[in-house]
Amino acid sequence: MPRPLAPLVPLCLALVALVAPAAEPVAETPRISASGFIRHWPGELPIVLSVPHDGAAKPADIPDRTSGVTVRDSYATALGHALRDALRARFGKAPQLVVCELSRKKVDCNREIGEGAAGQPKAEQVWREYHAFIDEAESAVVARSKHGLYLDLHSHGHPKPRIEIGYLLKASELRLSDERLDADKSVAARSSIRWLSQRTPAQFSELLRGETSLGGLFAARGVAAVPSPREVLLLDDPYFNGAYDIAAHGSRDKSQLDAAQLEVPGPMRDTPAHRAATAQAIAESLDAYFARHFGVSLK
Repeated sequence: MPRPLAPLVPLCLALVALVAPAAEPVAETPRISASGFIRHWPGELPIVLSVPHDGAAKPADIPDRTSGVTVRDSYATALGHALRDALRARFGKAPQLVVCELSRKKVDCNREIGEGAAGQPKAEQVWREYHAFIDEAESAVVARSKHGLYLDLHSHGHPKPRIEIGYLLKASELRLSDERLDADKSVAARSSIRWLSQRTPAQFSELLRGETSLGGLFAARGVAAVPSPREVLLLDDPYFNGAYDIAAHGSRDKSQLDAAQLEVPGPMRDTPAHRAATAQAIAESLDAYFARHFGVSLK
C-alpha cells in the first residue's frame, strides 16, 4: 500500500516556495480581442493554457446570466501566469495562454454558447473571441510541433485539497480496473486524451492514473492529484471531470491537441508562493510527461 501523500503536500509546497519566486509575474504585452475582454499571450512550446472563469469585469451593458454557475475561479489567472513563467524558466520557451477577463456572471466560456452567453450579443462576441484565440493557439502549436497538450485551468473548493484532473471520463470510469481500462478501447475513445492514448507506448491505465500519468507525476512531486496511483475517487467524492473547453479543443472530438482540465484547490493557488510551487511541480511533471508519452523533449 503506497504511503499517503496528503500530509506531505504542504511541506512540499513550502520547500519549493523557498526556491521559487514569490512575486507575481510581469507578462509581456498580450493580444487583445476586439471586445477588450480576451487576452492571448503567445508562446513557442507545444502547450496551450486557458483560464475561462477568473474574469472580474462586469460592464453594465452586458446583462447578468440568470441561470448556470457564476462563481469565480479565484487566482486561476495568476496561476496561469505562474505556470507560464515556470515553463519558460525551465525550457527557455513559453506556452500559449488565453484568458477571459469578463466576469462569469456575464459569460461562461466553458459552456456551449447558448448557456454560456444566454443569448446576449455582446456576451456571444466575447465567447467567440475566446474560442477563436484558443483555436489560433492550437493551430500555431500544430504548425510548429504537429501535436501538443491543452490545459484548461480552474479552481475548486472541495474538501480534499488535491488537483482534480478531468479527461471527460465519469468518476465511475476512473474506478474501473486496469485490465478493463486497457481492454475496452471505447473508454480511451471517450476521453480528451484519445489521440495520445493511440500513440503512447504506455497502456491507457498508465496514461490515465499510473506513475507517469499527469496525476502520478504531480503526486511524485508532493502535489496530491486525482486520478493518480495514490488517490482514488470514493463514491461520495465531488469531482470535476471536464467540460466544454476540453471537449471543443481536445482530441476526443478533434485530432489536434490532447487536453485536460485542471481543478486546483485553494492551498495550491491562494498565495504567490503557493502558486509558484504548484507551477514548478507542474512544469517538472510536463517535462517527464512529454518525454514518456509524446516522445518529445520540451528542452
